[in-house]
Amino acid sequence: MKLKEIVRTENENTATIRKELPGVVKLLAAAGAGFLAAGTPLGNGIPLCTAIAGVTSPFCGTAAFAGTMTKLFVSGEFTEHVTEIISMPAVILAKSAMTALLGGKLSSKGVSALSFFGYIICGLIAAFFYDITPGLIAAIIFRGAICGAAAYFGARSFSLAQKGFGITCESTLPYAVVYALSICMLCGINLGAVNGGRVIGLLITAAVAYRYGIAGGGAASAISAFSFGTASHLMSSTSAITVCSGLALGIASKKGKLFSAAVFVGTAFACSLVYGMPADTLRLIPDMTIAAALFCIVPENLLRKPLTAEFSSPSAAVKQYGNRLRFASSAVSDVKSCFSKAADIFEKKETNSNIAYEVCGKICALCRNNAFCGNGEEQRILNYLEPAEEILKKKGYVTEKELCKELELCPQKNMITEAFNEFHRLSVLEKQSGNVTGCMREITLEQLSGTEDMLNFFSSDSEQFPCCDERLSRYVNEALSDYGVKKFSAAVFSDKDGRIYIECFYEGLFNSRLEKITEHFGKICDCELAIPEVISFGSTTKLCFSEQTVFEAEIGHAAVNGREATSGDSNTFFRDGFGNIYLLISDGMGSGVRAAVESCMTVSLMSKIIRAGLGINAAVRLINLLLLTKSADESFATVDLVKLNLFSGKAEIIKLGAAQTFIKTNGTVKTVESWSTPVGIVSSVEISKRGIQLSDGDEIVMITDGINEECFPRIRELMLSTGVSPQDCAEKIIGFADISKSENYSHKDDKTVYVVKLHKI
Repeated sequence: MKLKEIVRTENENTATIRKELPGVVKLLAAAGAGFLAAGTPLGNGIPLCTAIAGVTSPFCGTAAFAGTMTKLFVSGEFTEHVTEIISMPAVILAKSAMTALLGGKLSSKGVSALSFFGYIICGLIAAFFYDITPGLIAAIIFRGAICGAAAYFGARSFSLAQKGFGITCESTLPYAVVYALSICMLCGINLGAVNGGRVIGLLITAAVAYRYGIAGGGAASAISAFSFGTASHLMSSTSAITVCSGLALGIASKKGKLFSAAVFVGTAFACSLVYGMPADTLRLIPDMTIAAALFCIVPENLLRKPLTAEFSSPSAAVKQYGNRLRFASSAVSDVKSCFSKAADIFEKKETNSNIAYEVCGKICALCRNNAFCGNGEEQRILNYLEPAEEILKKKGYVTEKELCKELELCPQKNMITEAFNEFHRLSVLEKQSGNVTGCMREITLEQLSGTEDMLNFFSSDSEQFPCCDERLSRYVNEALSDYGVKKFSAAVFSDKDGRIYIECFYEGLFNSRLEKITEHFGKICDCELAIPEVISFGSTTKLCFSEQTVFEAEIGHAAVNGREATSGDSNTFFRDGFGNIYLLISDGMGSGVRAAVESCMTVSLMSKIIRAGLGINAAVRLINLLLLTKSADESFATVDLVKLNLFSGKAEIIKLGAAQTFIKTNGTVKTVESWSTPVGIVSSVEISKRGIQLSDGDEIVMITDGINEECFPRIRELMLSTGVSPQDCAEKIIGFADISKSENYSHKDDKTVYVVKLHKI
């Protein structure tokens, strides 16, 4: 218990440190921004300090104020910046008060107005200590305008970044202004002959030009050149060189990083020669050389999120496609509900199932003795006809001799007997028809549920993989054309975590090996791709590429037949190309060939449906319907499925009538039991999933019911042992079960074991 408490305390302390760390980083960043802003040439830099105080939180604003005061203390310029010394704390206090009063954050316009008027009011107060002149008032208003504009674009950028960082039409101007101001501030960092701001600005220019071509290179280089010139008038004449270098890199972006970096530096050097190598170009070229070297060294993955123009958000057409699927899923669900309600109403409809009444209405009502027979209709039915109906229900038919004595002299006796037998026959047929209709209704409802699951799965793709890179997709399609494939299409997209995926459809064959293609596509996307998953149906083939996963799965497998020569268990494992690995076991009903057919059909078809991209739920429902309608004989199979994501380590477990699954996490072994019937028994199968978070060294053991409970303690012992590989573990489990004392040959069942262990790469 003490050890558990110590571990829990350490985990809580670690979680606390992780929560506090981002706050500390923000405070340090705000202090650094205040320090750098105080030395920026634009408006003598100081209005930017007040803007930072207005944009950030009160704590970060206080840190920025401390950074500004440190800069003023180092430079000894306190008396020259009384306005800023007053305006920063004033804006911080005013923003705190307004936020508390309004009960929420200020809008971008509100932050801008607060910073603008706060700076001007504090400037006018400070002006009373000097001689007030029209020029001084104009200077205060001008600097206040700089402060308000910077605060607006800064607040707007923060607001857009919280929704999802991406360079869109809406965010282009705010990000561009904030970028230009940031480079101006960073240009105050000088490390000998190297200027930090210029190096960072040129690095970002190169990254944007490489990613978005000539248009991105022209825009980024123009903004960077403006920032360099604003920070230092000595660098104004290098603007044309910077722009030409950015455009040249954009043109050469298809040739790879090294070539693009060489073009970037070479263009700057060539332009400098044209200018006669003035002194300012001698400052630019070393900075550009360092930036080009960093551009080659730094992986593009680190720059992907900050530069996500084409990865930002799906187009309106893609969103509409996802919404259509989601809407169609809702419509199918509504149709299913209405259909079920209507069927229930018709099924509960009251019908007169009393055959005696029906016979009386058909035969006796037309008889001339109707008014005198049996003292009225009710007594006649009760005393004469219902005894015959009781015989009919027991035997299935009735004869004239079995009618009551009172009907021996009835002239309609023969017709009464025929009517009883006919109504009974029709009743049986109606009942059988109702049973068939009920089965068809249940199957139809299951089909509608499967359709709903499929539509939901398709619509969720736009949320799971929301972003597509049109530029990289174009390059991949050009590469496919070079490989000589036919009728191809490809797209490069990313998930919410920024991981790259490539999906290709084509007909025919590649004229190169997959390893070469993977390396080629990896160079295009500037990331390391895993060997793709190849899925073919008909004449069409799909290739799914993903980045190298965080984890790798080590799999062990062992199986042994029961009393039959053919095992009734079937199993497989496969990948879907999106970082997921699936392990699937199915146990057919009984043992031998028939059970093998059922389990093999389940495993084969489910794996095809999942790999085709229709989702697990739809796969289960389709297999359930196929087993229900496969033959008139009873047939069912268990489903034991584990889906393991090798990026996150999250596992999903689906069990339908399957045996227990053992999971080792955090040094303990847990079990997951089945909570649903096998597929092929009921028309509507209940699908439930159990999610488990795994980490490095965790393990999953899947078994069939041939492994009896006597082996469970040994399984736990093996899983907790060190130095036992998954393959050894699987074989030992089979060995334990095969020599079990409680099992004799006549009851010996098929046994299958999967052991998967997670390793962090």
